[in-house]
This record gives sequence, C-alpha cells and structure tokens, in this order.
Amino acid sequence: MRIFECEWSQTGRPLRPAGVQPSSLSSCAVARTLPGGRRGDFFRPGGSVREAYTRYPRPLLWLVPGGTVTVGGDEADARPRFTVEVEPFYLSKVPVTNEQFEAFDPGYLRADHAPEDDDPAVGVSYEDAAAYCRWYAEVSRKPMRLPTEVEWEHACRGGASGRLYLEPPETLDQHAWHAGNSDPRRLPRLRDKRYNPFGLYAMLGGVWEWTASLYRPYPLDDLGRPPEDAGEPSPRVLRGGSFRTPPEQLSCSLRRAADPRLALPDAGFRVAKSLR
Repeated sequence: MRIFECEWSQTGRPLRPAGVQPSSLSSCAVARTLPGGRRGDFFRPGGSVREAYTRYPRPLLWLVPGGTVTVGGDEADARPRFTVEVEPFYLSKVPVTNEQFEAFDPGYLRADHAPEDDDPAVGVSYEDAAAYCRWYAEVSRKPMRLPTEVEWEHACRGGASGRLYLEPPETLDQHAWHAGNSDPRRLPRLRDKRYNPFGLYAMLGGVWEWTASLYRPYPLDDLGRPPEDAGEPSPRVLRGGSFRTPPEQLSCSLRRAADPRLALPDAGFRVAKSLR
C-alpha cells in the first residue's frame, strides 16, 4: 500500500478577508477553518441558505449511466478484478474549481500552480472536500457527496473495459495532462483536452481526486461505500493521477491512499449526487 507522505508547503496566494490570518502550513497541511468554525457560513448575514445557492457558482453535474461494471486492473492494489452493479448517478463534469470552493471557504489559499477562477481547487484535504459536499448539500437541498471509488472508476472508463477509455486512433495526449506533456510548475487548463465517452473532462491526469472510500484491499463487497463511523482517521482513496504523473502510470484503475487530513498540492475533488 502506498500512502502519500507529507509534501506540501505554503505556496498559495492569500485571498483571505481582511483580518483573517492564514493557517500556518508546515511540511504537512491540514484542513483550514475560519475563526469560530464558521466555514461555509459567510453568506448567512446577507441572506438565506437558498439565496446562497442561487447567488454563487455551482458545479455542473453530468449523468453517469448505471450498469454492470468490472472494477480493477493490473496494479498490485487493483487486483483481483471484480464485477458489481452501479446505479446511475450524477458527477461534476470537471473537478470543483477555485471559484466554487471559495463560495464555501472564502479564506481558501489558491495554489500558485492553479491560480485562476476555473482552475481546480487543489491543496484540499479529504476533510475539506467532504465538508464542501455537506455545505453544498445544505445550500442546494440535494444529497451532494463525494463519489465512491467504484463510481469514480466506472465514470472514468466511460463504458470501456481496458486500462484506458480511449478508442483507436485516440491518444492519451488528446485526453489527459500528465508529466509527459505538462510543465510541472503550472496546471494546464483541463477543458483543453477531450472529454471521455460519458462527457467528463480530465478523469485521467490533471489532478488527483478524493473519493469517499476507505483504502481497502480488493475485492470490495459494498461498492466502496464508507462506513457511518470510520473511527480514527483512516486512509482514503485518491483516483486519476495528476499532471505530474508519468503517462505510463495513468489508468482508470490507478488508486492511491492518503491521510484524510492532508492537503495535497495536486489533489482536488468532484461532487456526486444519487438519483434517488
């Protein structure tokens, strides 16, 4: 099992409101909070929760069809392969952006390598991502959440069964930003690449993406759904690779474990929603 180690240093451009000091980030960053734990509540003095939903940028959700899917691959921790039924669900077309995340946490520090409004929010922990989903569920009055790793892999494959979802003569470079075609100092624009067969951008490369699933050996018997109470912080699953991942390592079955409290510089997330 490979668990991401502490590799984050303070590189973000401060965008905090006047009088709010950024967290002190050392070799390992943890989830950031606003004074008094009021993260996500900044809109309340000026309006209702529902008004916040209509006033601030929202992720575009895309329908992912359900079906019988085979999960797993050639990686050591992606074996054995197993077959499961996945219900249809919605998934954001791209990872949550800086602009969208700042609607939840106005004190969020944008990364120097991803500073634009429509760049993915990176340097966020699993706990940050889960908190955003809870906040978004409240303001939207819809059951927003993180995808499980099984849902994520199904969405990545786009109905294909191989290591990648590409159909000849398509190439990985047409679909993904990776270490072979990217400047490691700047995350490229994700929408400059093609979307996958399900209409989703950057399911390979770009940024690592947090899922709701605990990191466990295969096969999974519960679609990777997290328990109601996971107890002490346990490693969560990251998927997809990033623009700093070697291209030969990218696959829809690639999975990594990370401490849920770590704010990793190349990690972001998507939001999901069940149909029922």
